[in-house]
Amino acid sequence: MIYILWGLIIIMAMTAVAMFTGVIPALLLRLIGLRKAADRLVFWHTALIANTGLWIAGIKVHISGDIDSIRKRVDQGEGFCFVANHTSMLDVVLMLGRLKCRTGFVAKRELLFVPLINVMIAMTHSVFINRRNLRKSVDSIRKAGRRIREGHSMVIFPEGTRSKTGKIGTFKHGAFRMATESGAFIVPVTVKGLRDSFEDRKHVFQKRDCFVCIGEPVKAPASSDREAVALMVSEIEQSIKKTYEEL
Repeated sequence: MIYILWGLIIIMAMTAVAMFTGVIPALLLRLIGLRKAADRLVFWHTALIANTGLWIAGIKVHISGDIDSIRKRVDQGEGFCFVANHTSMLDVVLMLGRLKCRTGFVAKRELLFVPLINVMIAMTHSVFINRRNLRKSVDSIRKAGRRIREGHSMVIFPEGTRSKTGKIGTFKHGAFRMATESGAFIVPVTVKGLRDSFEDRKHVFQKRDCFVCIGEPVKAPASSDREAVALMVSEIEQSIKKTYEEL
């Protein structure tokens, strides 16, 4: 518990630094019409801050899979839907720092009320979702789909909430709607070891390894083809769970 509090203090401090060195200058760039330059500055800063946080926490990240070809396609303006299991508070930090792709998130609405972090999330073209209101949740997912069509990749955790045990939960079909409505490719991402590196670590100076596997992109079927969507969700869920056991 003490370590988690220490980690949260570090995250808030680093977010504050990012605000003054990245977000505020990016807002100024947007005001004068340089939106692409603003986006590059925001994502460069968030990646730098995220990687610094992982380094301070003593977490060494090992990545497997062909992420380079996906990065090239993202740089060319193609939007992807990254789908990952969710077991740690640092999952978002990991994605921002190690994917090295310009991505936003489907973030829980509660983060909208966290000072500094809410601005950082909004500046990355992320979408806040109200999980307690079905209609608003659907609207948020559709908004995320529009972001993908505009060329902004999105990350979503289809379990709907962070696992407290480290065991991967059931994937919710609605989480894939932004991909099926936008016609985007879905990139399965399996993360293992991050919870052990943060929430479950024994002492502050313990160094830990985290493993990330980037799967092959999967073309999402049309949202109207429910059987194909259900099959795709099942296959991606089983693939991530299998990879998780193998890592």
